[in-house]
Amino acid sequence: MSGKARPKVHGRPAGAGASYSGEFLRRIARILVHAGHSPKALSREFREICARLPEPARRWDPKQLAYFADLGHVIAHWHADPQCLDSRGAPIPLPLRARRGPSLWALIKRVLPAEDPAAVAESLLGTRGIRRTRGLYVPTGRYLTYSGVIGETHGLTALRGMLRTVEHNTSGSKRAALLERVAMNPSFPVSALSAFHRRVKTRATDLLWNFDGDMRRQERSDVRGPRVRLGIGIFVFEEPIVENRGPRTPRTRAVAVPARRKRRAT
Repeated sequence: MSGKARPKVHGRPAGAGASYSGEFLRRIARILVHAGHSPKALSREFREICARLPEPARRWDPKQLAYFADLGHVIAHWHADPQCLDSRGAPIPLPLRARRGPSLWALIKRVLPAEDPAAVAESLLGTRGIRRTRGLYVPTGRYLTYSGVIGETHGLTALRGMLRTVEHNTSGSKRAALLERVAMNPSFPVSALSAFHRRVKTRATDLLWNFDGDMRRQERSDVRGPRVRLGIGIFVFEEPIVENRGPRTPRTRAVAVPARRKRRAT
């Protein structure tokens, strides 16, 4: 089995690239128009932007979207399933197949029953989510780190989720608003960025792992009811650096002084 990720997807609707990209464009357009942007101006700007872009070297494969997003679910179960843990709670090395006892094949089949276990194992090797040691497989961490084309594909999953949430919350839907919270600081020192990013990553990792555990427990609680893809995302964004931007000085608010009325001579 090679180290290159070559997913084989089974049991998923193939979809179409146009409908997938159309969802992005529709949601972005609705959000912008709802905020006051002209549809005609947006159409003109988008045509101008696309006219300056070259044709892609590869064609979009919509089947990869959910496939790569679900790979991390195997790793999460590996770190939580008692059958796959040692006495200290650490993941044990697994053989690809086994007549008795736990195996990577059985784990994948239980977590992603619609997928080919051999293809999933190959993809986990290709994304360096697992490594092979003496014929056994062990996870390299609790989370997968994507890069290159796979990283771009995985990023689109998060972006689509954000667009769905924003559009839902701004559409006036009668359903309860989905969680959408942002903390922003308009004058953060660049010198403190590195330490801040490290602190956020550590805390976000622990928080997401706890929520992921909650979702896995709920996943097992109702085995017959309808299913939905549920995701929680935490991200940090930076705006362009503004040079020589110090603390803001409060502006003095001008107070209008009423004009004095002239007294009429008596």
